[in-house]
Amino acid sequence: MVPDLRKTSVGMEYFCNVGDELWTMADEDLVELARQELGAIGLTNTSDIEDGVVIREPYAYPVYDADYYDSRDAVQGYLKSFENLQSVGRNGLHRYDNQDHAMISAILAVRNILGENHDVWSINTEKQYHEVVLSSEAQVSAGAEL
Repeated sequence: MVPDLRKTSVGMEYFCNVGDELWTMADEDLVELARQELGAIGLTNTSDIEDGVVIREPYAYPVYDADYYDSRDAVQGYLKSFENLQSVGRNGLHRYDNQDHAMISAILAVRNILGENHDVWSINTEKQYHEVVLSSEAQVSAGAEL
């Protein structure tokens, strides 16, 4: 989604409330916070980050109303038209999934980038859901079978 194929875009999400310390932090300070956190977890060298953009979204969760499925399907159809875009997690898939499902969608998206073919939009669409304790490898395998 960037014009230079040697570069990538990374989205950082911070949960906060309108008016709190994070919400009112200057854009350049938020970009610097993200830069430091990406470096601290070893995802990149802080000197490799060229730029950042801050978008504040006061209503981050989807609204499940009578038009929800039609609206989500329209967004999904549009996003699927991009060959080089992997949409994951609660906001990326436009539904209020639990953290396990959000992480499985991210794992499968990475596998897609590596050449596999998983439909991350199908995660957590079954009618019934039961919590099951699995090893971490079994969780990833179970997610891959969805």
